[in-house]
Amino acid sequence: MENKCEEDLFCGINRAKSLDPNDMSDLEKKHTPVIEINGPIKEGETLQVSVEVGKYMDHPNQHGHFIQWIELYSGDTFLGRADLASERTQPKALFSIKLDHLHPLRALAQCNMHGTWEMTKKL
Repeated sequence: MENKCEEDLFCGINRAKSLDPNDMSDLEKKHTPVIEINGPIKEGETLQVSVEVGKYMDHPNQHGHFIQWIELYSGDTFLGRADLASERTQPKALFSIKLDHLHPLRALAQCNMHGTWEMTKKL
């Protein structure tokens, strides 16, 4: 039996094959959530984290094709979610977080046409 999951963008979580935007396909550039941290990272102190989809290449924002939500995790611990609407919102979210442990940050983003995409950033 063939493993069709590898060809199905809605089967599992999609990840760019490279973290270098120069080595990403256009599909990966449009869908990979990019995590940026504003300020120093210290346990127990609040910091600002932005997550943007389409930073490397604009993602469509139409009724039929848009980013539905963005989630942020510290390791497997859920930190927050931003639900987005087509046309009226841009696929970018800002989270104010306080970390007790410095696990890698993980961002997930859901495209209504191309499934769930993930990026991890080590702290």
